[in-house]
Amino acid sequence: MVSLSVDEMPFGLLHDIERRSLESGAELPREEERKPGWTGVAFKLDGNLMAVSLHDMAEVMDCPPCTPVPRTKAWLKGIANVRGRLLPVVDLHVYLGGERRPSRRNARLLILNHGALSAAVLVDEVFGQRHFLDENRCPLPTLESGGVMSYVRPFAYQKDNDLWLVFDARKLMMEPEFVRAAR
Repeated sequence: MVSLSVDEMPFGLLHDIERRSLESGAELPREEERKPGWTGVAFKLDGNLMAVSLHDMAEVMDCPPCTPVPRTKAWLKGIANVRGRLLPVVDLHVYLGGERRPSRRNARLLILNHGALSAAVLVDEVFGQRHFLDENRCPLPTLESGGVMSYVRPFAYQKDNDLWLVFDARKLMMEPEFVRAAR
């Protein structure tokens, strides 16, 4: 009978393999502590960087063909069929007091929901989801009142040397003027 040395026994071989793999293997990634924050969909409107809560959003999409609705206010572009639902399409720039502009290549629709109300609002550009850390939250600086500032929360987020305003979609959708588009 052949006798095996300690190093040749199965346990010793496994121990040697473990030792060599730990010496030459890469270190496993460490789980980082998750910092509290807020996530929203980032967009641009009239030169302002803004974000709207994911809870107030259904989706982002290109503007589909709109059917004009007679005797409505200038800010209502019309209605559009969005996945089988007829939604009002509101040009947010015009609603907030701006002049009508030609269609812009980067313009997108934000489909907003609040309770049973849904609407599509046209914004200048959408950047996708952004995560903002609570530690980067700051008070809203003094800006011109009216317009978009009527629908901005009293705080903002500082990220990458940019100031991101938090858009209050619920306040917009509960506004009596927003609900009544007829002239």
